[in-house]
Amino acid sequence: MKVHIEGFDDVLGGGLPINTVNMITGTTGSMKSSVSFNIAFNEVKKNKKIALYISLEETYESLMAQMRSLQYDLNSIDIGRVGYDLATLRKNKNKLLKDPKKKGGLIISDLGQVRKEMVGKDLSPNENWFFLTKAIIKEIKESIGLDIVVLDSLTALHVLSSLENPRVKLFYFFEFLRDLEVTSFLLSEMPHDESKLSTYEEEPYLCDSLIKLTVSNRHRKVSREIAMVKARATNASLDVFTLDFKDGKFKALYGGQVPLV
Repeated sequence: MKVHIEGFDDVLGGGLPINTVNMITGTTGSMKSSVSFNIAFNEVKKNKKIALYISLEETYESLMAQMRSLQYDLNSIDIGRVGYDLATLRKNKNKLLKDPKKKGGLIISDLGQVRKEMVGKDLSPNENWFFLTKAIIKEIKESIGLDIVVLDSLTALHVLSSLENPRVKLFYFFEFLRDLEVTSFLLSEMPHDESKLSTYEEEPYLCDSLIKLTVSNRHRKVSREIAMVKARATNASLDVFTLDFKDGKFKALYGGQVPLV
C-alpha cells in the first residue's frame, strides 16, 4: 500500500505491506495527522478502499476544516461519520457510505466530539475508550468491510484508557488489527528532544514499521523531515528526507543529503 508521498514510496519499494500495523511518530507540528489522512484519502480516491479514521483529539469539524485548508478535495470522495454508540452504528451502517463495495469511502469516527460531551463523566468499565475503539473497528469491518484504519492517536488512547500493563494490552491490540486483515496507521507523540521514539516505549517493538516525522529550524525556516526507522518485510532506505507539502501533495526530497535550502 502506497503512503502517497512522492519519492518516499520509491524508497519503500512501492509502499508498505498490506495488513500490517504501522506507526507514525513525530513531534508536535510534524504533520502526523496530515500524513495519515493523506494515505487514507488517496487510497479511497484512487483505489476505492474503505478507510476508518478514528479521531480522539480533534472533532469532525476541526479535522475537515484542517484538511480543506490543505486543499484536499473532500467532495471527491464519500465521507461518513460515526460516534461511539454501537447500537446506532449497527442501525445506520447501510447509510454510512453510498456504495462502499464499488466506490469505497472514508468513515470518520468522531470520538473527539464524544470527549467534549463527556467532560466530567466516566465511562463504565465495559465502555472504556480502548474497548470502544476496538468495537467500532470490528463492527465496521464486519458490517461493510474495511481496508485501512487510522488511529489519531495511540498516545491519547493510552491516557484515556489508563492501561495498567500497556505492553500486554498493546500486543493484543496489534494482533487484533492483524487478525482483522486491515492495514493500520497508529499515530504517536514523540518528545521534542527525541529522547524516545514515542510517548511510551512499547509501540516501536510491536509495530511492523515505524515512520518518524520531525521539525527543525534552518535559516529561519521550519523544515520537516521524514525517515523510515523500522520496516519489517520491506527493503526500505533509512535515509532522512525533507518532507515538503505543496498544492495538496507530499514530497520527500534530498534523501540522505543536507537540504539544498
